[in-house]
Amino acid sequence: PVLQGPRTALAPLAAPATAANFDGIGNGVSGPAGTFTVNSAPPDTNAAVGPNHIVETVNTDLAVFNKTTGAIVFGPVAINTLWAGFGGGCQVDNDGDPIVSYDRLADRWIISQFQVTSTPFQQCVAVSKTADPTGAYFRYAFNYSGFPDYPKMGVWPDAYYVSYNMFNNAGTSFLGSQV
Repeated sequence: PVLQGPRTALAPLAAPATAANFDGIGNGVSGPAGTFTVNSAPPDTNAAVGPNHIVETVNTDLAVFNKTTGAIVFGPVAINTLWAGFGGGCQVDNDGDPIVSYDRLADRWIISQFQVTSTPFQQCVAVSKTADPTGAYFRYAFNYSGFPDYPKMGVWPDAYYVSYNMFNNAGTSFLGSQV
């Protein structure tokens, strides 16, 4: 049997004070690469926080912020800028559904988006070569026979895991989930 003790009310906890507050990528926000313009809705916003930077992706654009000052130190730029010189759909197409994660164990940034303009459909993945999100990246393209929608990433000590809702190439029939 389960034993229950007397019920006592807990004192409410106050939220901690905000250390910094600044605007992320939004319509009209300017940085070293120019001014951001919203190009689709919903916004598909993602952000990850590292020791010195915050990296944000919105639809098909990304920016890197100084964590202390909130100043944009890189961007806003098209996400497919990361695949410049890579060739193929990841370089040419900037289709969105972005993910950004920070791997604390490896001190690396992971940025990805899908490429669904041409077949085979792809998940374009970039992993920073150093702890600096404004530096060079290792770049990958993973091919899929179906439409890899709504990607979600998990950072784990042994790998990066991504799950998808898979649809046929026309996007009309749900084929199930895939990792």
